[in-house]
Parts: sequence; structure tokens; C-alpha cells
Amino acid sequence: MARLSVLALVLVPAAALGCSGSANQKLEPVIPDTLPTFVEKGAAVGFTATQGARNDAATCLFSKSKLAVMFPKLQEAGVASGLRFNQCVPERMTSGAAAVDVNGDGLDDVVFTRLTGHPILYVNESTPGEPMFRDATVGSGFDLVEGATNGVGFADIDNDGDKDVVLTGIASPQMYLLVNDGTGKFTEEAVARGVGMVDGEPHAGQGVSFGDYDLDGWIDMHTNEWQSSIVANLGVPSHSRLFRNLGAQGKPGVFEDVTEVAKTRVDSVVDTTWTFSSIFTDFDGDRYPDLAVVADFNTTKLFWNNRDGTFDNTTYESGLGGEENGMGLAVDFHGPDQKPTLFISSIKSLSDCKDDSGLVGTGNRLYQYGTDRVFDDITDRAGVRDGGWGWGASFIDATNSGSRDLVQAAGIDEPWSNPAGCHAKDPVMYWRNDGTDTYDEVAVRVGVIETKPTKGTLVFDADNDGRMDLLVTRDAETPAFFHNVTPVVGRYVDIRVVGTRSNRDALGAIVSVTALPGGPTKKYFTGTTGTYLSQDTALLRVGLGGGIEPAHRIEVYFPLSEETVVLSDVERNTAVEVVEPAP
Repeated sequence: MARLSVLALVLVPAAALGCSGSANQKLEPVIPDTLPTFVEKGAAVGFTATQGARNDAATCLFSKSKLAVMFPKLQEAGVASGLRFNQCVPERMTSGAAAVDVNGDGLDDVVFTRLTGHPILYVNESTPGEPMFRDATVGSGFDLVEGATNGVGFADIDNDGDKDVVLTGIASPQMYLLVNDGTGKFTEEAVARGVGMVDGEPHAGQGVSFGDYDLDGWIDMHTNEWQSSIVANLGVPSHSRLFRNLGAQGKPGVFEDVTEVAKTRVDSVVDTTWTFSSIFTDFDGDRYPDLAVVADFNTTKLFWNNRDGTFDNTTYESGLGGEENGMGLAVDFHGPDQKPTLFISSIKSLSDCKDDSGLVGTGNRLYQYGTDRVFDDITDRAGVRDGGWGWGASFIDATNSGSRDLVQAAGIDEPWSNPAGCHAKDPVMYWRNDGTDTYDEVAVRVGVIETKPTKGTLVFDADNDGRMDLLVTRDAETPAFFHNVTPVVGRYVDIRVVGTRSNRDALGAIVSVTALPGGPTKKYFTGTTGTYLSQDTALLRVGLGGGIEPAHRIEVYFPLSEETVVLSDVERNTAVEVVEPAP
């Protein structure tokens, strides 16, 4: 089916969609600040609950005594000789968060996972310039979740117009799926909807991702797990699975496990699974989302979509897998040709801190798609190799300049390593984009200063003041919230994309923005674009710089219907809602 060009525009004051600004606001030209300015305000805005505790080997969730109580049928697993991983490693890789508008008021609320106690829902009660969150967990449904949780993501799984939430378990008996009633009240229905994975084995869940891989108009799901044979029966399939949504069969938001038939199994031949993060992204431009699964110990996978419900794994033939210990990820478009680009965080060994784990750490990777399903490694050209012991990553345009910077969490506290604490003080990294997709590290200069172990990164405009904020989770502690207080920022357009024939969230749609006539066009993916254990805001904010001219042209392409909606002369500091044309 050929693309159908459609002219449509729904223009509203940005505040009507929970954003600052007005369609009638008089604008004057400005020069955005070269660097953003952040101030840490985690406790001040209400994020006061810890996400866990630092247990020792005798008290950790995967200790033999606790596993015996929670999973009495679990046999003591054997371990291949030479492996020295402590059973407590999985809980040193925890603490997820998601910026999700649970009640439809236009403000992003925040869900936190926890090792101890139920997950936490913070409802956003901010005003521009004054971020503030209130613990609204009691009575929300999150307070009824039993078991420790780790990764968190959200999507409209049943196409009813609100965001549902998925939580992966850590030393828990299942995964959790909380279905939203539209008001921010949730009911846990994972088992009933086919994704609970209750099999008598302890979960060691990591990230969860969403996308419509078969283009049937319903959101599918991929889960990840870092699960060694130390804490699982040998030969038992892991909980890293691909689930297909059965909405097209009249069962909206009910899933079937298609891991084997789709050929996306990630379990290794020696019974261990090391996946951390995944993402559905159409890298080769054939409309169908491919599946990148980022994993530890040289086990990253790139599954190319065959467009018939199956995938091909040609990771190394595609130029990927160079990072030894893939953990977090983020995707964007780079270069004058705006090609899809995949950032993978990993480990960069420290020259002054030698441990005896045998880990080889050559750092992060930035892969740019070339042609014929092959990527180019542009890591060193971009300048983003050294991120310490990297975890979550997100792209962020903190000054609305039109160029996205890159932020990455880092660090792990492993008291059993030798020497202990080798990477326990790795700082959060903030790489500034110079406008040509070349980066320099400026975290201290912009106020993003954190040297405790961090895991997830979360980008959203918490107080709707036109500036994207940054939240970073710290395992076993309270999160760090970096409020963006940059004095002078550029203008922007907020874009919400809604599917009709496509999935309601329009995951997979591509937005192209040409700010000025004759100027460059920049592309953006809709929906989640990566990170580790966490999920950024669903809102697409496009920075336009300091001018006052309307945005010349915005195109939104829907792969399922092959429709393109074209918007012209969109006023700055406003919001547009783009709805896929009905049949």
C-alpha cells in the first residue's frame, strides 16, 4: 500500500496537554544557554522512600535460606566450575522507575520498583517551576503487589486509552501486570492475561519493552532476565520471553508466549540467561520493528524481523555485539541522513582498579545503521566510550536546542569483588551534543553530580515548565531528581501521537520535523526509546531553538497503515495531537 499524505492539525495551547506555554503567547528571539543547569531536589519534591536495602550474603533475597522458604521445590542448583558469582549479585542491579501519566491529567506521575515492600506510585502535583509529588500508593493497586520488583514499563495494552504498567520480579514468583481503569487505579492481572510466568522458579527480572512487532494494531511485549544457574534449576527456560498480544483475535491485552515459534530465545546453551534491556525498533526501514536485546557476557542479540512472525539472529554479521557487557540502551536518529542509532552501555575497565573477576571492559558502544542490515561502530567518533560501569541511558534535549544530549547512570557496589568497591563511585555521565552528534562529558559543569551507584535514567518534564528534567535511581536508596533550572532555553513543540488502526500508543510511528524552510529535518521515534529498568515519558518534545517562526513542517508516519500526517506552520511552545487517519 502506498503512503497516503494527509493534511491535519490539532493545535492547542501547550498547557491543555499538560505543557507550558500558549498558542497566543508573544515570543521574542532568545539565545538558549549553551549548557543546561540542574539542581538535585529529590527529597524536596517528595521522593523520600528508599528503593531497597544493601543486604549481605546471609540476608539477600537470593540467599539459600530465603529461597528455601519462598521456593521449597527449588533444587539446589549446580554451578559450572570457575564461576564465582555471588547469589546476591542480582539485587545489586536493581531500582526501576517510569514516568507515566496514570490518571490522564497531563502530568507525568512516577512509579518506582522496590526490593523491600510494594512498589510506590507518586502522583504529580507540580506547577510550573515547582515540582512536587505525593505518595498515592495506598488504594492504587500497587500496594497489593506482593514480592520484590525491579524493572518497570508502561503501555496501553488493551487500546482503551490509558496506560497499563508492567513490573518484573526479583526473587519473586512472577511478573506483574497492573491494568489501569483510566483513573489511576490498577488491578493486577498478570496470570489471567498470560504473562505471570508462575513456574516455581525465582524470577530475576530486568527490563521490559513494548512494540507491535507483527503490525496487527496491538502492543506486544518482551521481558528480560539476568538469571544464572546459581539460583535456578538447570535447563529450565528463563523468564526472558516474547509475548504476542491477542487483541486481533478478540482478546485485547491477553498474551501468548511466542518465544520459541518467533525464534527469539535468548537462553544460552549452558543454561544461563544474561539479558538486561530490549527494544522494538525498525532499524532497516521495512516497517516491521526489529528486536534488540542487550545482554551481559557477549550475549547481546539483534533479531531482524522477517515480517512473518519470526526473526533472524544475525547479531555479529550486523556489526553488533562488540561490547562485552551490554546493560542499558537508548535509540535515536543521528547524522545528516538521520539514520537509526543504538547506544549500548557497558563496562570500561579502570586502569587504577584491577579486580580478579576476569571481566574485560572496553566500554560503551554507539552503533549507527548503515545499509543491508549492517551497523557502523561510531563510538570513538562520537566520544561516548568511557562511562565507567554503565547502566541506564537516555537522550535528552535539556535546552530545547534541537540536539539531544546523552545521560548515563553508572556504578555498582560489589563487596565480594577484589578489590572491593572498584566501581562503587562511578559518576553519572552527561555528554553534551555539540550539534553534530559529537559529545563531550560535562556532568559536573551542568550540576548532574552523583557518585553513588545509579541504575535507571528517566527523562520527563516533571513540572511542565518547558524544560526536561532528569531522575536517576540509586539502588537501595532514594532516587536523585535533577530539576532543570536552565535560565534561558529554546522553544519547542510537544507532540502526542495516537493510533487508530495502529496500536493506541502509536509505538513504531516516526516523527520528522523541519523547523525552518530549507533547514535540516530531524527524526524521532515515538514511545519509549530505551534505558535500563526504566521508561521515559511518552510525550515527544522537539526542541526548536530560540527563534519565533512557526515550525515549518512536521510529518508523522504510521507504519501499519502507511499513512503520513503532515502539519504545517505549527506555533512554537504549543502542543499538537496527531491522530492516525481512520480507514
